[in-house]
Order: sequence, then structure tokens, then C-alpha cells
Amino acid sequence: MKTNLPRCLTLALFALATLITAPLSANPLKLINVADNVYALIGPMEQRSPTNLANNANFGFIVSDQGVLLIDSGGTLAGAKDIESHIRTITDKPVTLVINTGGQDHRWFGNSYFSARGADTLTSMQTQTDQATRGDNQSGSTSRLTGDSWQGTTPQPAQQAITEKQSITFGVTEIQIIPVGPAHTGGETLVWLPQHKILFSGDTVYLDRMLGVGSQSQHLSWLAAFATIEALNPTTIVPGHGMPADLSKAQKETRDYLQLLRTEVAQLIEAGADMEDATLIDQSAYSYLKVYKSLHKRNALRVYEEMEWE
Repeated sequence: MKTNLPRCLTLALFALATLITAPLSANPLKLINVADNVYALIGPMEQRSPTNLANNANFGFIVSDQGVLLIDSGGTLAGAKDIESHIRTITDKPVTLVINTGGQDHRWFGNSYFSARGADTLTSMQTQTDQATRGDNQSGSTSRLTGDSWQGTTPQPAQQAITEKQSITFGVTEIQIIPVGPAHTGGETLVWLPQHKILFSGDTVYLDRMLGVGSQSQHLSWLAAFATIEALNPTTIVPGHGMPADLSKAQKETRDYLQLLRTEVAQLIEAGADMEDATLIDQSAYSYLKVYKSLHKRNALRVYEEMEWE
């Protein structure tokens, strides 16, 4: 059927439709179909900014007749809306459950957006405690880095928490929520899909970019958390940062890197070397990773600081 709309109005309506369906971020998330009804959203490997909406991390979602299960909710209100816009390219079903994998801002600052629309928010007790403990400090930092994109963001820790592994069925998909304790943050939580052998690791695994051992991190328990992942033996890992890959790549770029720092720092401490000598540790085997230059020396200093008190 022909319409007699003026050309200017037709163009305006087309522009509006494009605006409604297009991702909100200037650094859009990359949507990957990992398995039937299982999707990953791969974020940029850069600092938080007004253009990436603090969604500089990976997320995931599972679609079922019950709705959508979202893994991590974004770093700002705008970031949560951006995640939702990508979900809408697959389904119009509502997000009914959000699982937070950690206490880092982009894992949970979008909780309130989805909660206000009827979703439950869930994580482990240690992750929930980390969110509540560090939320104010992270809000200050993230708001400065994201500028106007921060507007309207109200950080809300997960409203429900578990203390041990819990299995749920979402549609036809079994999902295991596995607390693994401190690692990159004060409490990490894995999301494991045993039928597909797919793991959403949160920040327990970094791929393609150098992991960060920050003041909130605990590298020794991080290695223990990684051992839990090895016991699961996933076929595919959707990491906290980087492209999905197999376990061997995760072992190389996360486990082996942490073990290298631990081994080298132990030798320095035994020799009576100063903390600053840790910055001289040869980490060049990992120089291909993104943000290597900005993080590798800081990581070595933090591991030294931890090991001094073991």
C-alpha cells in the first residue's frame, strides 16, 4: 500500500526507527551466538569512557520461554540500556533474572535498571559484600570517567545472594552459579552451563588483554579459583575481557601469568630484594596482550605486596 507522507516526514520516521533499534554506545558491544539461545556480548578493551558507557567488559544472556537471563548488567544506566538494545535484536522477552559475576562496576551498576523492570538480581554472598563495600568508591571513579553518560545511574548490589553452588533450570538450560571467592575482586562468581560446557567466568579469566592485580585483588586465591575452572573443563570460556576461547588459552593468559609473577616474586623476596625490583621481572612473554604497558609493572608490585605478608 502506498503512503502519501511528505518525504521529510518519511526520512524523520526512518531516522527515529534507526535511533530506537541502534546500539546506544559509540563503542558497540559485539554480539556472538555461543550456542543455541546462548549469547555473549563482547566489550571493548579500553578504559571506561563517555562513549563506551563503562561497558568495557563482556556480558552474556540466555533466552528461554521464561524470558531472558542476563549475566552482568553494565557499568551505567546508559550501559544497561545499551545491553538491553542488543538483547532486543534477538528477542522481545523481558529480562527476568540478572546474575552478577563480580564486584567490579560494569558487573552490577546496571542492576537497578533491570530490577525496576521486574528482574531478580542474584550473586554470591562474597560478591554482594564486595559490591556494597566498594560501591561508593567505584561510583566516584566511574562517574568521572563516563561524564554525562553517568546520568541517572544508581548502583544497586544484587538483592539475593547464595553462599554455595546452586543449580537452577532456566527454560531447558541447566545453570550452575558457583562462588569461587576472591580473585580479581573480593568475591567472584562463575556461571556454568554444563549441558553446553560453556563457562561465563567474569573477571576470573582475562583473555587477549592483561589482567589487573589491583588493590582489591588476591592473586593466590585467584589461582585457587582458576583451579575450580580447570575441574569443570569447559569447552568454551566467555572471559571477563577478551574473545571467547578454550581452556588452554585461559591457562596461558591468566593462570600461567599469575604463576609467573608468584614464582619470580618469591625468588626476589628470598634474595632480600626490594619491592621496586619486582618491576624488573621479565614479563615480555605477555607483551602481546592489550594494556600490557600500563599494567605489568603494577601487577608485579601488587603481588610482591601480597607475598610479603604470607
